[in-house]
Amino acid sequence: MADLYFLVWETVTSLTIILLVVAYIVYSRMAGPIEAIDNEDEKTARLNSLKAKTRSIVGGLFLMGGIIWLYYIQTHEIYITKSLRGPHDMAPPIIMSLIGLVLLGLGIRQLRTDRVE
Repeated sequence: MADLYFLVWETVTSLTIILLVVAYIVYSRMAGPIEAIDNEDEKTARLNSLKAKTRSIVGGLFLMGGIIWLYYIQTHEIYITKSLRGPHDMAPPIIMSLIGLVLLGLGIRQLRTDRVE
C-alpha cells in the first residue's frame, strides 16, 4: 500500500508540473508572433483571446484532473493503514478542482466578452 500511496502523489505532482510547463511553453510560442503585430488594438485583442483560451484549457484540465483524482481516492485503497484515511486526503483534489473551475470560468467569461464587443 505504501508504494501505491507514494506513486499516486508522485504522479499527480509530476503531471501538474509538466502541464504547467507545457502550457507556459505553448503560450510563449503562440504569443511571439502576436507581439510582432504593429497594430496595437489587434495585438491586444489577439493576446487577450490567447490568454482566455489558455485559461480555459488549463482550467478544464485541472477540473478534470481533480475530479478524476477524487474518483480514484474513493475507489482505491491507497493508504498504509486505515488510520491515515481522513478528510485531509480529499483537500488537495478539491482545491485543484476549485482552481480549475475558477480558471475555466474566467477564461469562458473573457471569451464571451471578447465576442460581444
